Amino acid sequence: MPVIDGLVHAVVISLSRLVRTIPWPILHLFASIVGLLAMPFRWRRIVLGNVRHVRAGDQPAAIVAFYLGMQQIASHIKTVFGMLRAGSAHVDGDEMIIEGTEYLEPHIGRRGIVIVAPHAGPYPLLGMLASRWLRTRAFDGEFAVVVRLFEPFRSKALMRWFTRCFHDAGVVILPADGQPRQLARRLLSVLSAHGIVALLIDEPTPTPSLTVPFFDSSIRLPVGPVRLARATGSVIIPSIATYGRGRKVTLRVGEPIEPSDSVEETLTRIARALEKLIAVHLDQWSMLTPIWAEPSLAPMAGQSYADLHVHTTGSDGLCEVQDWSEQADASALRLIAITDHDHIATVRRWHESEHDRPDNVLPGVEITARGRIVHIGILFPRAVPAEIPRPGTPLLDVVRWARTIDGAIVVLVHPLPGLWRLQLRRMARAGLLPHAVETRFPLAYWRTPAIEDAARRYRLAMLGSTDAHLTPAQLGRFATEFPGESIDDLVQAIHERTTRAVKRPIECRPPLMVYALQCVYSWLLPFREQPAVARLRQRLLRRARMHVVQDNNTGTIKTRSDD
Repeated sequence: MPVIDGLVHAVVISLSRLVRTIPWPILHLFASIVGLLAMPFRWRRIVLGNVRHVRAGDQPAAIVAFYLGMQQIASHIKTVFGMLRAGSAHVDGDEMIIEGTEYLEPHIGRRGIVIVAPHAGPYPLLGMLASRWLRTRAFDGEFAVVVRLFEPFRSKALMRWFTRCFHDAGVVILPADGQPRQLARRLLSVLSAHGIVALLIDEPTPTPSLTVPFFDSSIRLPVGPVRLARATGSVIIPSIATYGRGRKVTLRVGEPIEPSDSVEETLTRIARALEKLIAVHLDQWSMLTPIWAEPSLAPMAGQSYADLHVHTTGSDGLCEVQDWSEQADASALRLIAITDHDHIATVRRWHESEHDRPDNVLPGVEITARGRIVHIGILFPRAVPAEIPRPGTPLLDVVRWARTIDGAIVVLVHPLPGLWRLQLRRMARAGLLPHAVETRFPLAYWRTPAIEDAARRYRLAMLGSTDAHLTPAQLGRFATEFPGESIDDLVQAIHERTTRAVKRPIECRPPLMVYALQCVYSWLLPFREQPAVARLRQRLLRRARMHVVQDNNTGTIKTRSDD
């Protein structure tokens, strides 16, 4: 709309002139304040996730992670300020420092160059400043930058202003939202003439992409840069723009990457190069959109999924062992563990059976230590005990007992807020630490990074478990990824701490009535030996199961009417 576009243009021009009059230290302080105020909102989870993945092997303290996340948001604000300042005044090439020119200069004017960079520091100024620097190196080709404006900033007037600013600096702006074929032809012509194309590639795009490893997870990178380089004989140059002291801009250039025949291999090399650049400047990585690929329903090659915390009717679950076993086969879970509350008879019964024993089920138990809320999980990959400690046994005594069972694996299950830290400290002082701790489970939410940090500190394996009670559709939403596929492989991975806790894209919302009935069924568990209570629990179980039907084809929950 012409009126709105005119208003947007006037506002941008006014802001550009205003920002130019404000000293940079004040803008820097203002950006930091905005970063601090923005942390309670949705960006907090995104930036803290960035910190957690990048620093996976050396998790910072909570206050340091908070600071890094705040600075990532502040860097985004400073980027906007820097662009506004540049839009109202001449930008000199000597305002930029380039590190790694030995990787760049041999190719300038001799072949096409594809610059791949992350959203970090003053990345919009990268084109302006680099263009002026290139002119001093007798570069007379085209310098093209592919850009995408984010909502709610997609405006024709804003794009025209943005394009004019870069045009004045000798840079060609190519909107990423144009016709894909036209954009591809334009980029091919620039590179074929030994020009330079700059692309920001660390965020999801609607263009063809591949999932590649990135830090401890993976992201989707566009295949376009590799295809362009292969088609034109160009070289790929990873780089990152950062703020130095004051407002000095630094461009750090990585080692050139020659595209190979395999697009996936080349993208993986690009991801590794960007990792090195981002890790050093994590506070300036202004990535404020979710990029990390969630684990898929199927594990990666050579890996398997296990759900090691499942309950049956032997305690307070609504399903039998066979129900869980069949669902595991249907949901790409290689192993599950039955861990009934203070009850071993069910798992002993099928474990000793020669005909009905599922080969994908690991026996276990969840013991209620002193107090109703203190639970410890124990897996029995070799020998299943005839008896277990009584409910209310002190936690450390339960661990001592577990260590007398051949091959038993002790797990701190669903760590409780405010209590799990104390538990781990007590267990460490007594020399009775568990083998593993659940880090991803229902209701873990924001506590996962802190629990993972503690797991690394105490050298514990990390597990993901669903704690499923209600319906097979719950199975595997939280899972443990491990190398191999057998119980022996899982045990070895736990001892070597090579397991990984993941959340899989599974949704399950049983009817509220099922939750209510199961809660009553669970709270009656300590009194199940009384005949009247046993009969009441059977009625509750039948009633709850009437309301739930598992659709194995879609994984959805259907509600059955009382009729």
